[in-house]
Amino acid sequence: MLTLTRAKLHLRLAITEEEAEAYTDEDVLIQGLIDAAYQYAEHATQTTLATRIKTLVLDAFPPGAGKIELPWTPVVAVESLDYIGPGGDEHSLEAEALRLDTRSIYPTLAPQWGSQWPRTTDEPECITITATAGADETPSDVQVALLLLVGHWYENRESVVIGSSSSTVPMGVDMLLAPYRIHSVG
Repeated sequence: MLTLTRAKLHLRLAITEEEAEAYTDEDVLIQGLIDAAYQYAEHATQTTLATRIKTLVLDAFPPGAGKIELPWTPVVAVESLDYIGPGGDEHSLEAEALRLDTRSIYPTLAPQWGSQWPRTTDEPECITITATAGADETPSDVQVALLLLVGHWYENRESVVIGSSSSTVPMGVDMLLAPYRIHSVG
């Protein structure tokens, strides 16, 4: 995860880590820029780059033991699966009852071998899956892309720059994020 300290050093607001940690005047602004950079990079790559809890709500289970494709990658663990049974009562499936397959680009979730999904009420939004998505560490080249974005947004705080010429940095953000980009087909 890109830290405030690293961003402050990149922005040249401090020379040492101690100075960066002591300088707190712009922490809210810089943290907002870091968060926005992560959002930009995750949208551009279709990959979850920072570890966070995600939730998926479904109207029904697939038939039998069919797989549920989770819309995030990578997925570290399924935290919970809650559903409403036919009688309107709430139930949970334990992690041991689930099979998380992370081999494909988007992980899938299925019941353990030899079992099927339970029956649910015939109402929308009766299943809630909560999972931890994202890598433990942000790769160094992605951190550099994030720092480039933070630096640009820190220096250019308006949507339009007047009176100066600009150009894209060769081998900049797009090139650094390219290896992590998931391409859609169709």
